[in-house]
Amino acid sequence: MPSRILALLAFLSLLPALPASAGASEPPELDRAAAEAAALRYAGVPRADLRRLKADADEEAGIPVYSFEFETDGGDYDVAVDRRTGRIVDADIEIREEWVRARPARSDAEARVRAEASRRLPGSRPEDVRLRREGGRWEGLLEARGMKCEFEADRRTGVIFDWTAERRD
Repeated sequence: MPSRILALLAFLSLLPALPASAGASEPPELDRAAAEAAALRYAGVPRADLRRLKADADEEAGIPVYSFEFETDGGDYDVAVDRRTGRIVDADIEIREEWVRARPARSDAEARVRAEASRRLPGSRPEDVRLRREGGRWEGLLEARGMKCEFEADRRTGVIFDWTAERRD
């Protein structure tokens, strides 16, 4: 029996060595188009509404990302998407005041703000959103899944006009 084990070990030593990552390979990186779709979905912007789009492969806090900057008639958007997972790791959205003023008033503005904030942060719920009245606007905070989101929203329309999301791991 020991001679069979020795013969097997001798045979195995003749096989080419497998790379260290064999069998435990990482999933392929997201392509630019999939990352762009994730950024637009996060921002709630249809591709047809874009006026300008700039995309770069970049890195944020050691995470490989695609950074997208784009404009619409309503505002300016910067969104970074993790190239490995498709998660949003950073976002800065600024909606123009005149665009917000042109929106109709909504009786469900607060519920709308809570729903939109929690939509942007998967795993959170509308009741997780903390709001504080500040004149004609709300200041909001939402923290979940290693992200901190701070925002301002119009109390009359329920439009979030200033949004900042940062990864907090």
